[in-house]
Amino acid sequence: MNTCNIDNARYTILKAVKGVKPLFINMADEAAVEAVRNRFGNSDLLISACYYTGPHSSAERIYPLRFHIVSSDLEKARVSALEACYYINERRSIPLDCQEITHAAGADIADNYIAGDSSKLTATDVTGTATAAEIIIIVPPIVLGGQPTALMPAINYQLAREMAEDGVPSIDVDVYEQNHFIPLPNSLRGSRYVIHLTVKELLSLDAGGISELAKNPRPEDSLIMPRFIPEAAERFAGTCAEFEKKHCQQDKLRALILKNWQIPPCIRRLSWADLAEDTTLEACRVISGTYSFLGGHEDEIWYHVLRLARRNSVNDQQRLRAIVTFAIENRTFMGCGHPLLKRFCPAGRCFMTELIEECENPLLFELRGEQE
Repeated sequence: MNTCNIDNARYTILKAVKGVKPLFINMADEAAVEAVRNRFGNSDLLISACYYTGPHSSAERIYPLRFHIVSSDLEKARVSALEACYYINERRSIPLDCQEITHAAGADIADNYIAGDSSKLTATDVTGTATAAEIIIIVPPIVLGGQPTALMPAINYQLAREMAEDGVPSIDVDVYEQNHFIPLPNSLRGSRYVIHLTVKELLSLDAGGISELAKNPRPEDSLIMPRFIPEAAERFAGTCAEFEKKHCQQDKLRALILKNWQIPPCIRRLSWADLAEDTTLEACRVISGTYSFLGGHEDEIWYHVLRLARRNSVNDQQRLRAIVTFAIENRTFMGCGHPLLKRFCPAGRCFMTELIEECENPLLFELRGEQE
């Protein structure tokens, strides 16, 4: 466990809505945090989702494990958050009192801030009318022995997808760009504060009770007891090792494909499909990930994503931007087992099947290398 990095990683980047240049702040310095709150009226403030070991962008980043619940209904978000907390406890051996729960009304407002486009805010947004309910569950780095790894956003993304596939509703998987921002706890969002909650409060309060609680700020550090959990750290280390193995296999697959560059036929077919909105967004994730995996330029990726989105009347530009950004930062081919790719797979399959088998079989991969 790298305790030095964990202890030092208390710097975050803070952004405000009024076009102010982002700045670094040490979250361990209570006076500095209070000064920043006063400077910007403690309203509509965002902080980077990762921690930095120093007050500069080149410093090592420590990513906590986090999951976002987003719903148009706060009561549904509350129930989903409870399911997520117990899922994390059971599947990841992370105690409930090590999970930091944050509630913020009006998630769509933050999406515009995150994208750096405050011009899209409407008068209704500014006055605080909630367009969505967002609950963020964060596992502090110390719980898992937080080692710096550039793969953490991709690992977290995969875990969020697994949680959604296992039936936990309202999981937002499009929040894992490297420079994602989240609301600053105890800052105002319209007429309500961004507040920490406990699992007990999620159990005992309904949506009205949570909204009432958010009328006032809450203590910053008294709701959870984050600490190193050996069992959780060991399990997470196993997940990271497995992910890194797959990441190496992806590198091998990319090397083989780029020697004879071509687009898999399933991706070509999917790019012209008529789909429902949710399926279109998933198709955009698959397509952008594949083109990035194959070395496509950002403009090329955007061309295919926007064409499919417009074809199927999907206009969520903030989400599409997050999908493309994540794909560029994490070049990944979803794999032939993905339901959408299986659906559009040609009869007899294609060249990708053979290449994937070679990458997963070291002997076949070495044999091809000798032949070439």
